[in-house]
Amino acid sequence: MREIRHFIPAREASAELPLQRYLDPLPADVVGRYLECYTRAGELALDPLAQRPALPLLASVSGRKALAGNFNPISTLLIEGMLTLPQPEELDAATTQLGDSPKRGVTLREHINRLYASTCENCSSSLSVDYFLWDGEQSRPLQKRYQCPSCGLADEFPVEDEDLLNLERVENQGVHYWYLLDRLAQPHEPERQLAEELLQLYTPRNLYALADLSMKIEALFPDSPVRVALQLVLLSCLDTCSKLAGAPIPRAPTMHLQPPSRFVERNVWQAFEEAYRLVRRLAPAGPLRLASRLEDLMEGNAQALVLNEPVRRVAAMLPPASVALVIAAPQAYYRPFWTLSYLWSGWLWGRHKAALLKPLLRRKTMGWSWYRRSLAAALRTLHRPLRAQGNMIFLLEGADLAHVTNLILASVGADFKLDGLLYQPQEVEPPRHPKQGVAGAYRLALSADTTTHAEPGEVSPETLGPELRQAALRAMTELLRERGQALHLSWLHAAAFELWAREGLLRLALALDRELSAADLLQQELEAALDEGLESGLLELVPEESDEENAPQLWWLRGQGYPSNPLGDRLEGAVLQALQGGDGSREELEETLYARFPGLFTPQARILDQCITSYGRHDIASGQWLLREEDTPQNLAQEREGTLAALATAGSRLGYQVRSSGLDSQFERAEGAGKGRCHLPSGIDLSWEEAGTPCHLFAIKQTARFGDLLAQDVTLGDEARRYIVLCERRLDLLRFRMDTEVLLTRALADGCWRFIKFRTLQTLAATKELHREDLEHFVGLEPLVESPDAQLPLFS
Repeated sequence: MREIRHFIPAREASAELPLQRYLDPLPADVVGRYLECYTRAGELALDPLAQRPALPLLASVSGRKALAGNFNPISTLLIEGMLTLPQPEELDAATTQLGDSPKRGVTLREHINRLYASTCENCSSSLSVDYFLWDGEQSRPLQKRYQCPSCGLADEFPVEDEDLLNLERVENQGVHYWYLLDRLAQPHEPERQLAEELLQLYTPRNLYALADLSMKIEALFPDSPVRVALQLVLLSCLDTCSKLAGAPIPRAPTMHLQPPSRFVERNVWQAFEEAYRLVRRLAPAGPLRLASRLEDLMEGNAQALVLNEPVRRVAAMLPPASVALVIAAPQAYYRPFWTLSYLWSGWLWGRHKAALLKPLLRRKTMGWSWYRRSLAAALRTLHRPLRAQGNMIFLLEGADLAHVTNLILASVGADFKLDGLLYQPQEVEPPRHPKQGVAGAYRLALSADTTTHAEPGEVSPETLGPELRQAALRAMTELLRERGQALHLSWLHAAAFELWAREGLLRLALALDRELSAADLLQQELEAALDEGLESGLLELVPEESDEENAPQLWWLRGQGYPSNPLGDRLEGAVLQALQGGDGSREELEETLYARFPGLFTPQARILDQCITSYGRHDIASGQWLLREEDTPQNLAQEREGTLAALATAGSRLGYQVRSSGLDSQFERAEGAGKGRCHLPSGIDLSWEEAGTPCHLFAIKQTARFGDLLAQDVTLGDEARRYIVLCERRLDLLRFRMDTEVLLTRALADGCWRFIKFRTLQTLAATKELHREDLEHFVGLEPLVESPDAQLPLFS
């Protein structure tokens, strides 16, 4: 069986779904790659922590089978609802039927819209308000927003007395309120008070309108296949019509949800129609055979099954060794979503469904230690259904260090071994503190740990700590040396955890978990390793001192200088080689390149994109990426000879003796070319000299790969000025690398390297009357000679 050893970035944006902000991303293209690699046709893949329908949809089109499970009824409604969506015209008909159903002598649509009735300030026409802006402290709306269907006026306007009178007609705690409250908890239950609090997340008007919608759906579509789709639409409204909609997402530990001081009260019918249009767009392209029982999935021709069950129940239901792959995006513990799911489950189905979430609500404390132990207990049950040599893959997007740390520890605690850890940061800017991580995308590959481990002897923080520190320091220095880049903490964290897992140190840390938090111990020893590296002179922070307060600082190896072959240089060379080797689509080209850099050496997507764009061109007719014509070997040689000749001509006209280390024919014929050869430092192609002393040294670069030049100490002519002569088509790539690679910027500054562009050099060489002071006008990535306002005497 093949394995994926390099990071696969998400290329496709996930479709917008109801409750989007509460769901962790699960990139379908990445899931598809792992499914293809780790399973065969007909085999079963399991997502026991499913939040999205990605796995069932991909399994159905690739000939696999999929089981998606979640203890949360709201999560399974999201998945099942999107897998069983009717054809758009069926959903259209059902929505129309719902809107046209009678309510107090008018249609339900009109009845709900009348709740938000107002008049146009301009033409006095009757209309329905889009939303009211409320002041929570005054408990009243202050502004309203509408677009008049008669005169077209659209804006926000102050609320009038008529609007307040209309609001007062809605009963504050009418029959609908008690109906919903009883669906959540009975009077004697401890959740009754929480249920009352949760219903206050809606204004009385919105609570009434949403209750009308839910009761109508139950009455009109009791056994209809379209009912699930309409519940999915309603679920979206329950989210977007609450007082929390539009407010920052609540903090993870929060159970009692507090509405913001100002909130928006949306027109419920307009919100319903918007949600209907969203859901309508999500209908699968083809039919999917969804099983109603596990037997139908395992023995019949069904393609997928969705279960509203916790992990341990799903694992117990499955036959032994029946699962080829477990793949999931385990959510960090997030209490607000569970609290809202309790509310929405009771609203949609009643107390029996809401009860599934009560154990979580009854916990007084909930933190990472609880998360780690609970998840480990759940994951341990997956050994039975997972076949021998089967894999468990966790895909995370935007995960922080606490989430990743505890997920790895939970997996190791459940007797899985970490086979691979891949990471890519998702933030453009590095952190402002050297011991602060950067949220990123992770790919964790795990398998059953079949090794027989001896019982750990006397383990204590005092004995384990030094071992953890030394291993972390080894892992971090090796990563820095091999990548050849200064890195932030999240990279070093990944390297340390990979080595700790390989050497069994995570298992030892978990043996102490009853005395102290294993995650806290590991974080403490990781930071201690960094401190020890600084104190011993093994590590340094770059820049060591920053002119800007709180500017980013990255970790590097002290005394190492600029690496001779940093990752950026290697990637650039690999891109050039791949484009020279043959044609391919962009996706094929990227896959080839990513595969050349496995593990924690996979380059980030942004620099890969810059390299491909710099060296390649897209052939629209074939869809292939080809090497730029300018970068073919023949054209590169001609360009280099022309550049040497231009340097020789310009140097001669400025009164210098020109020396070259090359044997280029065009240089031999150039004006001012020296007759003899002198030994120049490695990487230096030409010098301008006076009385045998180098005054200006030039390195010609047709790439942005400077490792061979910057890693050495160019000592010839300490007073000589140093220039990199660069072709213009590398400018964007160079600027990107200078913005993102602090070592490159530092090395250029420390070596006092300056730039001259090829075309600027040609202008310099063609200028008939030159003075030495004129050279400054031609130097730099944005030289003065290119400024439209420049008035240079030499052109007058």
